[in-house]
Amino acid sequence: RVAPTRLHSPAHLGRASRGRYGAQLARRGVPVRARAGDDTAGESTSTSTSRFSLTPGSAPPSSALGRREALGSVAALTAGLVCLTPPDARALVEEVASARPKVPDYTARGSYGVKRLPKLEHTCVSCFPRCVGDACLLSIDAYVPTPPAVLPDAMFPVGGGKVAPDGDGDGDKLRDRSRGPYPLAVFTSGFLVDDEQYASYAKRLCSWGYVVLSYNKRESVAGGNALDDVVSAAMIRDLIGWAQSDVLLRQLVDTNGTEASGGVYLVGHSRGGKISTLEALDDDRVRAACLLDPVDNTVYAPLGVGFPSAVAAMRESSGGGVASETGESSGVGESSGVQESSSSGNRHRGSPPLLVVGGARGGDCAPKGSNYLDFVRESSENSWGVEITGAGHFQFLDNATFVQRAVCEEGFAHDDAVRGVSQALMVAHAETVFRNVERDDAFTETLKRLDETFGNGGGSEATDAPWRVLRGGNVSG
Repeated sequence: RVAPTRLHSPAHLGRASRGRYGAQLARRGVPVRARAGDDTAGESTSTSTSRFSLTPGSAPPSSALGRREALGSVAALTAGLVCLTPPDARALVEEVASARPKVPDYTARGSYGVKRLPKLEHTCVSCFPRCVGDACLLSIDAYVPTPPAVLPDAMFPVGGGKVAPDGDGDGDKLRDRSRGPYPLAVFTSGFLVDDEQYASYAKRLCSWGYVVLSYNKRESVAGGNALDDVVSAAMIRDLIGWAQSDVLLRQLVDTNGTEASGGVYLVGHSRGGKISTLEALDDDRVRAACLLDPVDNTVYAPLGVGFPSAVAAMRESSGGGVASETGESSGVGESSGVQESSSSGNRHRGSPPLLVVGGARGGDCAPKGSNYLDFVRESSENSWGVEITGAGHFQFLDNATFVQRAVCEEGFAHDDAVRGVSQALMVAHAETVFRNVERDDAFTETLKRLDETFGNGGGSEATDAPWRVLRGGNVSG
């Protein structure tokens, strides 16, 4: 990044300095004004081929002027080396301010530092008596963002205006945003999958300015110690309330959405996607959810008491109905015996905006009739749905174990591509909800950048992108 020169009287430049700098500007296509007795400037002007013509009243085309060149030209303008009429100078300054893309690059990490706190523990008091003892205990990993360094653009605003480093607000707003409060994201793992397997997702989201909580429950298949879906959803609800009351986290998060960027973002994989959906339907603090290859009821977790259908709950909720935990309703909070969230004033408001990313080769672990396609079908109109054509169910993990790969079918897609696509869309989806980034632009630009990295644009032999859009952009599902 190049900090533009402050708009004050520049230091005197000698003839030799003007000549050398004039030649550099001329090579970049910037017209240089020759001064009396300055032969080198005149030579460089006459021999240069301008990349664009700056006639009086015309503005340089955006395709011809890069940000670095624009900043250098502004510096030359203040030094008296460039001959521009006032309209041209104004157009040049506006070009500098608009040189940054409208949509940030969500395929990369954000500008915030990531600090992982020591392991925390919390007992879900509201889950009693559906769980007792250690079964109600959560082991929590908390990731908190640290403010990014102030960039030169914020210290030296172009044309007297305020330019934010991320291009979507002025410097004061950016500084306020850097200090928080931040949105709270809660990541729910798949069945018996350790939360450490999703650490890269938590770190990526945190680097964009989100407090992220991932957690492990005390459950196992042996001894019948598996918790049902209703209790699991209640644990998310209790965890959100705990974050707002914790002595440290309450200074960083706004779960009730009193701030414009406040609220809760739920992310879940496999069964965690289903549980996140059940909670999102029942809790007004949840403003968006990201479902990674979600799985509804299967032969391993059939429909029944404590195991409602999230897809059926989405359908009933969007139609204004109330769901029961036998499949006619979600069963969360109402008939489950679990204490309801006191902050939820408008029950069953319909599903919030969803991002559903599915793996086409989920096999028996994500069978048809209970997989991502059903969640996309019942999602709201402003949701996104993307199918990764060669992804297996456990390829979304950071480092799937041998047993996990043996149990579930493994696809032909690269693990890095599956995670890269999922994480970029996860961030883009959140930013459109919590940071008011234009939704269609964010979706289109993120997929375009992903194609440059993992698709045909990145040198892949495949003629089509390794994913298929199910909902979002111009696709309605």
